[in-house]
Amino acid sequence: MVLVLIRSLAIFHVPVDLSGFAQGIAIGWPSPTLPLLQSHDTPLGGQPMTDEGTSWVGSLICLSALLATPVFSFMADKFSRKLTGYLVGVLIVIGWTLILFAQTEMTLHVARFIIGLGCGASLALCPLYVTEISEDSIRGTLGTVLIFLTNGGVLFSYIVGSYVPYHIFNYVCFSVPVLYLTTFFFMPESPVYLMNRGRIEDARKSLRWLRGGQVPEIEREITRITESIKNNGQDKNKISIMDLFSSRGTIKAMVIGILLMANVQLCGIFAVFSYTVNIFQLSGSNLSPNLSTILTGSFLFIGVLLATFLIDRAGRKVLMIISDLVMFLCMGVLGGYFYLKNTGADVENYGWVPVASLSLHVFSLSLGVGTVPYVVIAEIFQPQYRGLGMTLSICTLWLWAFLVSKFFTALCYTLGDHGCFWLFAVICLMGAVFIHFFVPETKNRSLQSILRELNGEDYDSIKLKCSNSYGNVIRSV
Repeated sequence: MVLVLIRSLAIFHVPVDLSGFAQGIAIGWPSPTLPLLQSHDTPLGGQPMTDEGTSWVGSLICLSALLATPVFSFMADKFSRKLTGYLVGVLIVIGWTLILFAQTEMTLHVARFIIGLGCGASLALCPLYVTEISEDSIRGTLGTVLIFLTNGGVLFSYIVGSYVPYHIFNYVCFSVPVLYLTTFFFMPESPVYLMNRGRIEDARKSLRWLRGGQVPEIEREITRITESIKNNGQDKNKISIMDLFSSRGTIKAMVIGILLMANVQLCGIFAVFSYTVNIFQLSGSNLSPNLSTILTGSFLFIGVLLATFLIDRAGRKVLMIISDLVMFLCMGVLGGYFYLKNTGADVENYGWVPVASLSLHVFSLSLGVGTVPYVVIAEIFQPQYRGLGMTLSICTLWLWAFLVSKFFTALCYTLGDHGCFWLFAVICLMGAVFIHFFVPETKNRSLQSILRELNGEDYDSIKLKCSNSYGNVIRSV
């Protein structure tokens, strides 16, 4: 298994998930950049940007990603995964090109909007593509690689943006999607997509590339994909949103997908990504804002690295519950710190508290809630509904990300800094309760057993039946 994992990462996951790295860079870019744009030395010329203008810099990427997700999900199914993958890189390259030459606030906003289109396309394509080309034994682990590189991109932005001049920083950001396009050129088309189009020989070639030419394994996988298509033979092009409400299992899967994605954003993480430097400036921390930001981003990166190795061992559900509970404590403590500071209490000796709270917050987020749901939503839908279900779930993710990043500053003015963080804390606690009672554990379980549980069959009886029939739980696509 370890050798399979290493080969999979080296050969095809790094090229695909470079789009996630580019997305992370775009998400992290505002944090070191917004203070400069709001200063009198703004690189755009003219007046410093207002809070309203900078709120659009952080949030437009989410709005355009929301609009792009259903469009590019349709394109991935209709016109191939490869074409969609190229468009991901092209759009992000165009956006960074505009930023390189931006002299006005409007140009910057347009550029961020275009980059957001590429980010939406990336998040619509990559989980689906990874699910279709991964081997079952490492599907969960490889499913976290996109988030791993996305968080790596955020950390990269924090580090480079803190110490490199604005224009050089933008050229570095521009180079990443160019590298992605170069490496993605060598990627094969998804064998599942090819089989759905009746291109069996092309699917064999794709699997030969992905599996290293092992003929018996390739033929077994061709047979498995054929049976899966036959067993779920409903025409995907004829599936509508109403079909997701055709059974108890699909309704529960849809609700779980939407609420897990809402949990990701309503814990406040996108606001933290966009305004980390500003938060540390307000906190009066003893550490410099940029150094504190880099430290926070490092914990974000470490958390998802740990999740990559735990997700197929500890399980999906336990990681998400622990993640939400730790974030609840961190947001509660951070809110308490700002409450004391705002009421005039002497917190000078406790400047480490916001750094520790945010660092632990992002670590626990990337360990569970910020990573695992992308794997879970690909595992709880029937194959014919998976694309549409994931599309709607990810649309929810981008919608909440837009609302949180756009109105975070206004929310702080309305509720106070402390009230805003306490609100995020309550949402994290609610997320843990929801996951405990309503989300099924999908680790080492076949799709059939997951669907039976969603349709109301007791999980213990499912395990007993699978044990009697097969000896072990059989994993399937």
